[in-house]
Order: sequence, then C-alpha cells, then structure tokens
Amino acid sequence: MGEAWPIAISFPTDRQASHSGTRSDDMSPTDHRSAFSRPIPRQQSTCRGGSGHEDPSSPAGLTLTEVLIVLALSATVALVLLMAVPRAREQARLAGCRRNLGQIGMARALYDQFQNHLPMVGQPAALDGQATAPEAGANIGPLRTLLETLALPDFTELIHPKKAPQARPGEGPGETAVPGFVCQSDPGALARRFWAPVSYRAATGDSPDGNNGPFAPGRTLALSAIEAADGLSYTSGFAERLIGDPESRIASLTAYELVPDRVSPPGCPPAVDGSVWRGDAGSSWRACDYRSTLYNHALNPGGQPSCIARDGQTAFMGASSGHTRGVNMLLLDGSVTLVVPTINPKVWKEFASVGSGQEGEK
Repeated sequence: MGEAWPIAISFPTDRQASHSGTRSDDMSPTDHRSAFSRPIPRQQSTCRGGSGHEDPSSPAGLTLTEVLIVLALSATVALVLLMAVPRAREQARLAGCRRNLGQIGMARALYDQFQNHLPMVGQPAALDGQATAPEAGANIGPLRTLLETLALPDFTELIHPKKAPQARPGEGPGETAVPGFVCQSDPGALARRFWAPVSYRAATGDSPDGNNGPFAPGRTLALSAIEAADGLSYTSGFAERLIGDPESRIASLTAYELVPDRVSPPGCPPAVDGSVWRGDAGSSWRACDYRSTLYNHALNPGGQPSCIARDGQTAFMGASSGHTRGVNMLLLDGSVTLVVPTINPKVWKEFASVGSGQEGEK
C-alpha cells in the first residue's frame, strides 16, 4: 500500500462548545463523529420553481392569472378613455350651439330695443319648385331682418351700440354661409351641402297654422307685451332644426313631405306611392318659409314625419338636433335650455304660444 495521507481533525474548542451550549468534554465520540459528518446545507434557490424555499427578499414574477388581470384592467381603462373623447367633443359642440343661440338672442333684444318690437315675419313662401334662393321681392326671414337692421355681417362679436345703427335693407350678406348660423353637431352643417345653411329657426306657434307664436307670420309683438302676457322665460324664440340632404328622397328625420293640401292636426297625411319628399331643409337663412327659417311646436322635439303644404302656409315642422340628449331652445329672456324629446306635448306647445293672438300686437 502507498503512504497514507495524514488527516487533521480539529475538535471544537471549549469556547465554541460553550457558545453552542455544550462543552466538548461532555460530548461522546459518537457526537463528535456526527458533528463532522453532517452534510453542508445546499444554497436556496431564488427563482420560482427552484428547489428549496424562496428568498422572501427577492422580487417575484407574475403568474398567468395576475397577467390576465392586469390586461383586463388596462383594456377597461382604455375603453373608458375612448368613450370619454367623443363625449367631451359633443359637450364642446353643444356649448358652441348654445353660444350661437345666445348671440341670436342678444341680436333679437337689440332689435326690440331700437324698433320696439320683434322682427315681423311675412307670409311663408310657396314651395312649388325645387330649392332655390329667395327672390329679391320675396319676404325675408327673421335672421336676415336682424342682420340688415343691425347692419351686421354676423352675430359672433355682437356689441351693444349706444344708438340704433343705420339699417341697410338688402345690403346684408348674400347667399353665403354666415358664422354662427350652423350647429357643429348637425351632420348636414358639416357636410356643407348648401350655400347658406342654417340650423336655427324662429317659433311661429303651437299648431300647423303657426298663428299664435312670437314670430307668427304677419304678427308684430314687443318683448314687453310678451313679458306681461306669458313671461319671457316661458316663451320660445328660436330652436335648432337639422339641415337636410338634397339627395334625400325618402322619409327621414331631416327630410319633409311636400303635400298638396292644407296640413292640419293630428299630423301629416300618410305617405303613399308618389309622395314627394324633399331634403332641402335649412338650405337658406335668407328665406321666409318652413323649409329653412320657421318651425312650430305641433311636433315634439325630434318628432317625425315632417310635412309642409305646397302653398307654404301650414306645416308640421318641429325642432330637431344632432345632440344626444335633446334640442337647444332659445327663450325670449335670452337663456338657452336643453329640451328632451320626452317632454310633455302640452308643456312643449305652451312654450310657443303668446296670449290670445291679439294682445300686445302693434
């Protein structure tokens, strides 16, 4: 046999044994052997899935369940943000349309201040032919009257003059788009299908005849008389109406039926083969007719179908808008309110009537 290698064995010192609570001279030979034959502990794994226990101070990964939860929460947040963007845009458009009506209300108040009455509306024009610009000798609409009397190109920067401006009949803007006359929530306004589109109309009354409202044809009323009779804050002046599509020839929220005879309650006659539908609603702010600048409260907001008699004197032409919650209405006190389609029909009609039809007229 070869030379044996010496093996050095060191036993715990008394100090080490006392530290462990057992003195070396109290240990049996078997205890000494077991003390040196114990295996060295293996290093604990810090990775999930390794042998042994995890180190609690080490960062842990995500399980599949946790990843799915995070993805679901992220998708929910993204969906909420995507829904909030169009809602915020609609709120901005709604505010812009309310501001437009408010400017019209200021112009109407100035007109009454200088003229001592509201603009008088002439007899609505007949609608025998296709959509055309109003003729020079035809009655003019209320918005055109306001612009020409106040000598303004539009109402966007309206100020209160100290004295009545020099009226300029016939010298207002021509057949062209006027800033503040269209609502940005109206798809027809954004499409720019007409030269002089308009989203806002004057109230003629609560029936197809339109003979008891503040802008009833042939009627001249002062704001002071309306305040005494019904109250300005309870009387409609203007409201929104969707602009049509000239290519439309079918029943829709923006189109109207042209009927041969007088229109009367309870509503438009049933459509039949050969019914004529027109899509030129709101085509000209200069006109004086139910096609573009007049409306009544015979229909609830958003109600349909709409129709106009061929002679233009009677109509079921209600308010409508592209807003999601309702229609903006300008009251004669200058305030603008949002009216929901489910408003009580009786209440809606009362907003458009003034007195008995004679009181306060000039």
